[in-house]
Amino acid sequence: MAEASIFLHDHTLEKEKISLVCSTIEEITGRPVTSKIFKRRKNVFEPGTTVYVMAEDEEFREWLEHIRHADIRIAVLPYEKNGLCRESYAIPPDLKEAIKLAKAESVHLLDHQVLCNGDVVIGCASAGESGWISGRGAKAMAKSVFESLFSMKLFPLQIETAKEKEITTASLLVEAGAEAVMQAKRPYFFKESDNRCRRIASVIYAPQSVLGALKLRFFLAKRKINPTETLPPGVGTVKSERITIKSGSTKPIHFTVDGIKREAKEISFETIETKSKIVTGWKGCASGEEKESLRIQNLPQESDLINFFTRRTLPLVPIASEEAFAELFMKLRNSAKISAGYLLLLLVSVLMASTGLFQNSSPTIIGAMILAPLMAPIVAFAMGAVRFDETLMQRSTKTILLSVAIALAASALYAWLLPFTHITDQMSMRTHPTLLDLAVAVFAGIAAAYGYADSKIGESLAGVAIAVALVPPLCVSGIGIGWGSWPLFSNALLLFLANIVGIIVASGAMFYILGYASSRYASTAFFIKLLMVAVIAIPLYLSTRSVVADEKIYSRFESFKRVVVGGTPVDIRLSGISHTPDGDFAKFSVITPRELNSSEKEKITETLHSKLGRDIGMVITYRYRH
Repeated sequence: MAEASIFLHDHTLEKEKISLVCSTIEEITGRPVTSKIFKRRKNVFEPGTTVYVMAEDEEFREWLEHIRHADIRIAVLPYEKNGLCRESYAIPPDLKEAIKLAKAESVHLLDHQVLCNGDVVIGCASAGESGWISGRGAKAMAKSVFESLFSMKLFPLQIETAKEKEITTASLLVEAGAEAVMQAKRPYFFKESDNRCRRIASVIYAPQSVLGALKLRFFLAKRKINPTETLPPGVGTVKSERITIKSGSTKPIHFTVDGIKREAKEISFETIETKSKIVTGWKGCASGEEKESLRIQNLPQESDLINFFTRRTLPLVPIASEEAFAELFMKLRNSAKISAGYLLLLLVSVLMASTGLFQNSSPTIIGAMILAPLMAPIVAFAMGAVRFDETLMQRSTKTILLSVAIALAASALYAWLLPFTHITDQMSMRTHPTLLDLAVAVFAGIAAAYGYADSKIGESLAGVAIAVALVPPLCVSGIGIGWGSWPLFSNALLLFLANIVGIIVASGAMFYILGYASSRYASTAFFIKLLMVAVIAIPLYLSTRSVVADEKIYSRFESFKRVVVGGTPVDIRLSGISHTPDGDFAKFSVITPRELNSSEKEKITETLHSKLGRDIGMVITYRYRH
């Protein structure tokens, strides 16, 4: 005669706990229960026995392999060491509720096992970068994602189903397990089904950029529960009674089964019938035809795409589509052309900027910056350089050189005709280029490339043109030609060249990041551009040193803006610093309520020398405030 019921427990379980569990089972079922120590291979049961189990997940998983032919009913009870079993079989965390579930007549009994290469799978198996998805909590998630942020690479694989359908693709991670388990684990990837207890379900994660991987990871972190009609980008699902995953290269696939690490060239999932039946809390397990389901439209399946994503790390942002390529190249090729409209805008902007420089008027110069069309051929050159498109490079180079020649000639002639010979503040501002100006050009280049690539934000290119200011320094350089001033010409031209180099380097890098160039071309172009930056950075560095030296003088002066001379408070203002072949000079304005005598002026001079040092010359102007 079969035993009424048996309680199998971990050997470490305390006697008081064993006694409590047995009494609870007897109380709820009304049948006697016998307790026994859980042994993975030595437990023998009579047919029809109900076995209540409290054991560790790993021991329980191995036990299932040896007990599958026993005609018994298995009820998993909540235990601190069997979290995987409780989650996978949907067991209530409360002991009494779990026993009531086992007693219920309408409960679902799992009469098959999922095997992965012959090993029982309780939860799920995962192949690939499982650490990318396994971190829980914000801190763990950030660590798991950002540790591998720029080393993520898809691996090639082939998937076969029970209906002999073959899928060739690439993936960062594959998760697979019993459909009911995967439905509970990733409910937002699977549509609701009344028949989900015999198929194997898999999720294939194939983000096609680092940004896509981050978005997908944060999507999972939100724990969305509503299934989506369309899967997120980079996600595919396969349901079948049998799924085989084969490596698409000579390397084996690293995978885990319920957290235990394995590796193999081929991973096979199948279900087998068992006499033992496990009590589950699963819903919707009606019998019926087990149809295959393939939702793989978001996965890379073309050979070129698979090769691209498996031979290099993921790009920062998604690669551009063929339509985006065509649209951008058409736009840039048109921008690189010399047309009557382009020449008219260029000439008007040059004359307008030159007038604003002589007027010392910022609004006029800003208007000229907006009109200037010179940014377009420079960005076109950057694209041509990063893709080694000779036609685009030649066309844009011709446009840039002609534009520079016209701007220099027009501004030089304009300066020669006007009866002005003094340098205004707006001119002077563009004769002291520094590394900060190169940084502005780099930022402008990034914004310009992004603006051309995304027509939705193209309107902001006017702001980019204002920020980088290509035409004003070119006009100052032309004014230097008209006046015959080499320093004015060369310093302003250096600023213009710094702007061009910064835009070309940053735009090219941005186009590569946006997926408009391959790493083979981009790497060669990168070194060429790096050389350009190095050449232009040397004079900018020397100029920056003088600015840093000026800043030290300004900081020393901050502490004594007001002094008292002969009982009279005197305001001292540092109006500027000039650098000449004879040395550095600081220009001061001294404002007093009365006229100072020579000894008082000498005292002010000594005070300034004591603060600034005698290596700096001084030009002091006295003004009297009545």
